[in-house]
Amino acid sequence: MRKIKNVLILAGGESRRFWPLTDKSLFQFLGKPLILYQIEELKKYCENFTIVSHKDNALVFKRLVENREPKIQVIVQKEEYAGQAGAILSVKNHLAGETLIVNANDLLDYSILAKITSIPAPKNKIIFFGKKLNEYFPGGYFKFDEKDRLSQIIEKPEPDKRPSNIVKLVVDYFSDLNVLTKTIAEVKTKQNDHYEQAMTKLLASDYERDYFQYDGYWQSLKYPWHVLSMMKIIMSGIKKESIPGSCQVSKKAIVVGPVVFGENVKVGDFAKIVGPAYIGDNSIVGDYSLIRESQIGEDCLIGSLCEVARSSVGNRVMLHRNYIGDSVMDNESMMGAGAITANFRFDAASINSYISENKVDTGLGKLGAIIGRASKVGVNSAIIPGVKIGKNCLVAPCEVVRDDIDDNTYLIRGEERVNLYP
Repeated sequence: MRKIKNVLILAGGESRRFWPLTDKSLFQFLGKPLILYQIEELKKYCENFTIVSHKDNALVFKRLVENREPKIQVIVQKEEYAGQAGAILSVKNHLAGETLIVNANDLLDYSILAKITSIPAPKNKIIFFGKKLNEYFPGGYFKFDEKDRLSQIIEKPEPDKRPSNIVKLVVDYFSDLNVLTKTIAEVKTKQNDHYEQAMTKLLASDYERDYFQYDGYWQSLKYPWHVLSMMKIIMSGIKKESIPGSCQVSKKAIVVGPVVFGENVKVGDFAKIVGPAYIGDNSIVGDYSLIRESQIGEDCLIGSLCEVARSSVGNRVMLHRNYIGDSVMDNESMMGAGAITANFRFDAASINSYISENKVDTGLGKLGAIIGRASKVGVNSAIIPGVKIGKNCLVAPCEVVRDDIDDNTYLIRGEERVNLYP
């Protein structure tokens, strides 16, 4: 089986809709950044790797991939080029020929690429992959002509104006990348849709095209709560127990189902770990605590009498006598004793959360809090479902957090102030 000559991984976005979390493609699952999962799978089907990154995280990417095989080049997206089209134009002097373009924020089964690698390298051809979805997804949709031929890609149509129920995945194959970069350069638009307009222009030409329908799992990190869905997919790959000899697990503790422990993990008396679950290096799970279907990062202290259920907990997080349900806590965040995340509406309706000024239906019946890096929640406070707390925030004791809190904010007696100790 041959390999595709080049793969271009798009990681240049600013992750604004991911707030209060940052760097989607670098977000860690089971102790490893998302982009490394992609690279490991794509190595089976592609030869040469290029990552387009944002200027703020280019150095992190370079350090992450240095000394890896195959060699991976990191290109910084030029500031004068915006969006997906800008990322592609940024590599026009570094990349040519047969190229696969993928999104760094997506997780899917790349065995679908065998549909390309099992045949000789096509010439003058573009190939797209789409997934049939009954529910609305804010992405690009395939439009077909009267001969059932792919004719256009409609970006983010209104839910009741979708041209089909097939969403375009960012898995785009070009037998010659120069054809794409040339077409993008020819597009004239005032909107940030140069890539979609270029696709439409190519589809209107005589350029040969094809598409395959993908039926496997697919999760995109678009909003912060998508971390929980992606975590569930990745943890489903944990098939057996793995507890290194350096760990200290009390004989009175219970471990049920497939779990992975890092080095030097300690689990106290009468604690219970229910898999699939992951606990990172040097973390401690105190007496009488319960961890269910969750990932815990490195150097964490999950103090006694905690319950962490279906949640993602970052590195160096401290908890004590808390309930953390269906929530995401970023690195170095902290919950005082008795603080909890509410994760269910009494009317059983799906939970809403704001993205900028827009209320978004998460589609989730259970969703707790999203807590940014280095934020601290005081004792006996409660966070309403779907609320997001920014980075470097302080929540005073006994607060009820009903609305999102901006970065560097101190919430006390329901009043928001500037946090003077970020």
